[in-house]
Amino acid sequence: MKCTSLVRLLALVALLSTTAAVGADSAAHLAGRIVGRITDAETGDALIGANVLIRGTAIGAATDFEGRYVIPSAPTGPVVLQVTYLGYNPVSREVTVPEGGERTENFELTWRTVEGQEILVTAQASGQMAAINQQLTSNTITNIVSADRIQELPDVNAAESIGRLPGVAIQRSGGEANRVSIRGLSAKYNAVTVNGVRLPATGGYDRSVDLSLISSNMLDGIEVMKAITPDKDADAIGGTVDLRLREAPDRLMVDVLAQGGYNKLQSYYGNYKVVANVSDRFFGGRLGVIAGFNTDEYDRSADKLSADYRQDSDPQTGETIIILSSLGLREETVTRGRTGASTVLDYRIPNGKITANSFFNRLSGEGLYRINQMSLTDNRHYYDTELRSGTTSMMTSALGVEQDWGWLRYDVGLARTASRTKSNDDLTWRFAQEGNAFTIAPVDSTTVYDVPMTVKTDSFFTGLADLYLYDTNRDENVTTAQVNVSVPFRLGRTVSGFFKAGTKFRWLDRMNDLQQQGRGGLYYGSGAGHLSGPLDSMSTRLPAWNLDEIIGTVGRLPMYLVQSDYSRADFLNGDFDLGWITNVDSLKLLTAAMTDAADVSRTMAIGSRGNDYDGIERYQAAYLMGEINLGRRIRLIPGFRWERDYSRYHGQRYREVVVNNTQQDPTDLEALSNTRENDFFLPMVHLQLKPTDWLTFRGAYTETLTRPDYIHYAPITSINNYRTYVRAANAQLEPAHSKNWDGAISVYEPRLGLFTVAGFTKSIDGLIMQVRYALHEDVDQLPGMNVPETWIADSPQADTYINNPFPATYRGVELDWQTNFWWAPSVLKGIVLNVNYTQLFSETDYQAYYLVDSDSVKRIRPRLYYKEIRDDSLRTGRMPDQPRHIANLTLGYDYRGFSARLSFLYQTNTSTWI
Repeated sequence: MKCTSLVRLLALVALLSTTAAVGADSAAHLAGRIVGRITDAETGDALIGANVLIRGTAIGAATDFEGRYVIPSAPTGPVVLQVTYLGYNPVSREVTVPEGGERTENFELTWRTVEGQEILVTAQASGQMAAINQQLTSNTITNIVSADRIQELPDVNAAESIGRLPGVAIQRSGGEANRVSIRGLSAKYNAVTVNGVRLPATGGYDRSVDLSLISSNMLDGIEVMKAITPDKDADAIGGTVDLRLREAPDRLMVDVLAQGGYNKLQSYYGNYKVVANVSDRFFGGRLGVIAGFNTDEYDRSADKLSADYRQDSDPQTGETIIILSSLGLREETVTRGRTGASTVLDYRIPNGKITANSFFNRLSGEGLYRINQMSLTDNRHYYDTELRSGTTSMMTSALGVEQDWGWLRYDVGLARTASRTKSNDDLTWRFAQEGNAFTIAPVDSTTVYDVPMTVKTDSFFTGLADLYLYDTNRDENVTTAQVNVSVPFRLGRTVSGFFKAGTKFRWLDRMNDLQQQGRGGLYYGSGAGHLSGPLDSMSTRLPAWNLDEIIGTVGRLPMYLVQSDYSRADFLNGDFDLGWITNVDSLKLLTAAMTDAADVSRTMAIGSRGNDYDGIERYQAAYLMGEINLGRRIRLIPGFRWERDYSRYHGQRYREVVVNNTQQDPTDLEALSNTRENDFFLPMVHLQLKPTDWLTFRGAYTETLTRPDYIHYAPITSINNYRTYVRAANAQLEPAHSKNWDGAISVYEPRLGLFTVAGFTKSIDGLIMQVRYALHEDVDQLPGMNVPETWIADSPQADTYINNPFPATYRGVELDWQTNFWWAPSVLKGIVLNVNYTQLFSETDYQAYYLVDSDSVKRIRPRLYYKEIRDDSLRTGRMPDQPRHIANLTLGYDYRGFSARLSFLYQTNTSTWI
């Protein structure tokens, strides 16, 4: 479907909307309109998600984030309005609706009572009730973190807050949540928006968003939509996370939060967090302004152990055994800080408002990494030291207009978002002991505790191997324009709803640039009695080190020259010794001495160009949907969405060249580009049944997408120096397409609270996966790899990406219970409980390729050879980033001025790569 089809589709949408509008306009002469605001009687705070219904009809509305509601096409004359909000006393009031006119009716609700005694609502219970009300009034399967709950829980960033919801697993970096997996699907499969505006990706190679950039205190609420409607972006197989910015209330407000903290691992007392917000309304309340600022810094140090295992055969029995192949010990001394600011303006116009918002967040980090890597399979021992720093920033600006005329509602939006990642002068050093590094070979009984005792440590023969400097620059810019039109309808007093149509355009450009300097292969860079160029440069610039004599003796720069006396008895609870430690100041002197030399100060072509790419992406979308309310008990939301994407990226193809263990300029260097186009028609339907006021059934069938990661199809192809290994993107990848079934049952009772059981299943066609196979002149390469025929002659192994021809299946069940003990006697009234549990299942067949001899032969004089063919193989496993079990428990207690919380998160292991 090309542009002509899009024009026809939009013409159809416009025709349907116009037809509905004409019919609704005629009906409007016989109907009126009711508007108003619902607030807490004591605090004046807006009650979000309150239900307003005209008694005896299916006509009603729910309040928005400002507590406002609009009932279009209301019957004229006297009607009774019923207002309900969980946790508050319901209110009924008779009002008179003028024909073709508007009636304003505001309500102030009071907290529920028990036996005639008013109950004081606590802060935590208020936040819980707000989330429950928003969840119950949502027209789809949604979980909510309310503004009050965000403020009451000490979460450092938005990811921590989202991680308390059912079905959400957290991915951490340095002990801090930075990404979320929804229903077992990786973070890159989710859409993240701020006030409905899509956020740009922050990673170098995939489409995920680092949520640790965003302070939770600048948010007015978080909505996780697990079954989307047609008016949402479809590239969200996992779900959509919408972060809502705070808006100005009807009075001057100033709030400041300051926190401090301590990190025991590094005995660090400098953790802090400061948040400040000021807001007010002007010009008779028409203009609202809220400005916020946040800054924090935390020590994110960690001790880590990693181990790799391999399969082998028992030399005596021939049975398959599992052997430890490597052990890594890692100390990370890391400090991270956030700085952010936001501004939100809204100006009330007749029947609507104009909004403008912008926010900026920057995450900076500095880290010293000491790594002791023991490779038993290769009989090598490495000591790595890394000094890294950098910033990732995100900016969003949006302008929108919305109006509701009763017979027609529209909104128009324009947004610009950007992300920037910069890392300058990252330094890495590696010292190696190659060969004869261990006293014994590993066997199946070797454990991680055994390995350090078998290391043959000799700092004289452990020499400098690699020394590099890196600069990284990564930019993504996105411009979005969208328009939505909604037309209400009413058939009698029992059937009502609306038709909604809209279109969206999104323009994206992205650039990834890496610069590398330094030198590898220094371990073998000299021989006894002479110095290679880089080591000779160091010797000349560091005469006090006496490198001529030392390096000339053993042919390498020994580690003992830069050793430090730093040690920690509590590393990994004292179970392991971190090993030899280098002095960073001494390492910096080595770096300065080497990079001053002319032969290494140039930018290295492979390291600097190998992963560079730039490109553009263009998206078009249109949708049509409706909401049909059949009485108070049945709601049907049918619709469809059409999406088209176009992308053009530039990369390169090259062959690595290494001479005397030193990286040289690449050969066969050639610029590449690719262009992709895809379009999808995505039907969706939601059904909500409410047999009683305390029981709700929800069901949905939706179709969604996920687009390839940038590194999957940005045209980068390379072959190693020995022509044995090829790494290639796939220029012909298509988006994966998921068919999703969702269902949920919710039970609400004032003393029980809200209990929800939800289940889902997803079947994903064409999910993108990495594969490896041997290239061969007799075997066709996979399409889109850009591998020249001259490379294939050497039959190299190749890694690339494909759309899996076998569907991936996800299934799961979620249990969620939210309650508080408002009805309990005495001090027990202050207890607030949130608990949820999720069990997930995933399965897919993974494609693998092997070369085997066929029955046919070919003649290559003077011999005959069997012709090789590609044989397909399969294995079945779960998907990456999918835990089997997730559980959350938050127990809160408020009593007068005292407030406490206990939070617990549990999730089982995940596989990060398959």
